[in-house]
This record gives sequence, structure tokens and C-alpha cells, in this order.
Amino acid sequence: MKAAVYRGPGDIRVEECPEPLPSDDNLIAEVHYCAICGSDKKLATIGHPRWHPPRIIGHEMVGHLVHVGADVEGFAVGQRITLATTLGCLECDYCKLGLTNLCPNAQPISQTSDGAFAERLAIPPLAIRGGNVLTVPDAVSDEAAALSEPLSCAVNAQELAGVKAGDRVLILGGGPLGALHAEVARALGAAEVMVVQRSEPRLSLLRQRLRDVVVIDGVHEDVASVVRERTAGMGADVVIVAGPTREAHEQAIGLVRKGGAISLFASLPKEEADITLDSRAIHYGELRIVGASDSRPEHVATALRLMAEGKIDAESVITHRVSLENIHEGLGLMIRKECLKVLVQPSWRPGASVPQPLSPSDSSA
Repeated sequence: MKAAVYRGPGDIRVEECPEPLPSDDNLIAEVHYCAICGSDKKLATIGHPRWHPPRIIGHEMVGHLVHVGADVEGFAVGQRITLATTLGCLECDYCKLGLTNLCPNAQPISQTSDGAFAERLAIPPLAIRGGNVLTVPDAVSDEAAALSEPLSCAVNAQELAGVKAGDRVLILGGGPLGALHAEVARALGAAEVMVVQRSEPRLSLLRQRLRDVVVIDGVHEDVASVVRERTAGMGADVVIVAGPTREAHEQAIGLVRKGGAISLFASLPKEEADITLDSRAIHYGELRIVGASDSRPEHVATALRLMAEGKIDAESVITHRVSLENIHEGLGLMIRKECLKVLVQPSWRPGASVPQPLSPSDSSA
């Protein structure tokens, strides 16, 4: 089968790879779509110390099952599925607290096992035991379902920040995750959603594709003045930092109202992670500053439910689709910030018949 393989920093190759092996305790899915993530972009440029080549990458996926192991219950060949892709060990204290996304022994799909930029994906037993395999509702398209994992990260962050109906939510950073945050905030009933973006063409993409969202030009508009004007001088109820810059992290504290919350969603590079905050503003303003890292299966389930109910229009955030053979075109769009979400289509096409289940003889290299 064809797959995109990480061979080292900046070196991703589309290669012929062995078919995944079916077993009594695993699942195998034919991949319909896999979206390009920021981590994939990083591998395509500077690499990542947690990824050890060679490794098939990609994790924001949707597909249908072509193999269900004899020992696996609750699944059937032909079912459409997606994944919560961080697999907790299920044994440590954090997993026992239900915080599998914070597991120190986590085994993320595409990092410790092969990923979904491939025609077929083997889903390990740990993912099945941990509830990380979720069926996709009929009302959710393949394209939208491929974004359930990044959407789930926004769901987790906004739950931690306490976003609720009637809130005025400000998102600093209008990249792919910033756009998905806007969709989640609207779905949760935010009265107003504002997104700050500094560069074209993303400013234009946000204005074209997001409905009922105020898009602020971070270069040519005074962000603080716009926010004050739209919040009767108070500031946003919740500020979500979705831009991976020190400036955005430090700017947030001056844009939130007293008693409000700031979500530090975007991670900073390790060598640039120190930021300066006004502790008096936090103290006298009774501000809450919360982190958010990854997501858990229940967050993916919430994302799927919100899409099925028509409250999230995930497809509006998809700006490009490329074949697996042209994955570098999609990665280039991400690197140049000329897109929002990019979908990679490994093999399956809408309207194609569902392949027959795998047999052991089908999986030989």
C-alpha cells in the first residue's frame, strides 16, 4: 500500500509499505481522509524529538473497518470510525483519574504506532480497550469526521475555560485551530465570537468561511479598541490563545474582563516558553488562566455529536483536498499559511464500494 513516511526532519516520502497485519485483538480501517495537523507540518520542516523514523504519520482520520479481530467486541466490518488518537496506558495514576490525555506513558497514533496517511491503518488493542475508537454518526460527512480529533482539542480547552451560552469569546490566532475554536464557541452558545489574525490569505479565508464571527485584522486594527467596543468596555469573557507566539500569550491578559478566563491553548517552543504576566491584573481581576493539552475520547464524542446536530460546520474550515501522492502540496500550503484545514485522501473515493474484509493472506508485504 502507499503511505507517507517520516524519514527525518524535513524528509517525508510517499512510499510502498507493507499492509497492516490483522490479528484477533486489533482493527484495521481503510482510510477515507486524514487531515494535516500542525505536528505533521513540524515534521515536514524541523522534525520532532518524539518521532523516530521511519514512521507512517497522520492521525486526524476517518475510515471504515475492513477487519475486526475475533476477540474484539462492539465493532463490525463496514462501520465508519474515527479516533481519539492519544492512547493512555490505562494503568498510571493519571489514567485512573480519567486524564488519559495527560498520561506520561501515552502512546499517540502516528508517534508510537503507524498513522493514517496510508491506504489502511491498523488500530492497536490499547486504542480499543481505552475507548479511543468511535463510530461516526450517519449525519456527519467523511470530511467533517476527519476533523473530529482537532475539534475535540478545542472542546477540551473550552470546557476547561468554562465557555457557556451568552459568552463573548475572543480567539487570538486564526489558523486552522483558531477557526475550529470559533466553530466550537458558536456551538456552545457564545453570543459573540471574535478571531484575531495577522496575515493574508488567512484573514480572507476566515471572512469567507466563518459565519457569525467577527474577524479582526491584528496588524491594521487596534485589537484592544475593537474588543472594548464590542464588549461595552469590559473585555471578553473568555480569551483563547490559539497562536503559538509569546506576544499572543502576553496580550491576552489585557483583553479579558475581570472575572474572566484565559485559555493557553497553543504551545510555545520550549526555548521560548517564558512569558511575562501582570500578576496584579490576575489578582485584582480575579482572572483564571488555564492550560489545555490534547483531548480524550469523550471530547471526540462531543465533537461528533455537535456536528451531527448541525451546530458545527466543520466543512467550512476545509479549504483544500489533496491526494496522498500530492501530500507535499498540502504540507506546503500549511507551511506558507495559505490554507485552513487540508484533507489528504489516500485511496477511497465517495461512492466507491466498501472493500471486502481482510484475510491474513491479504496482509502480506
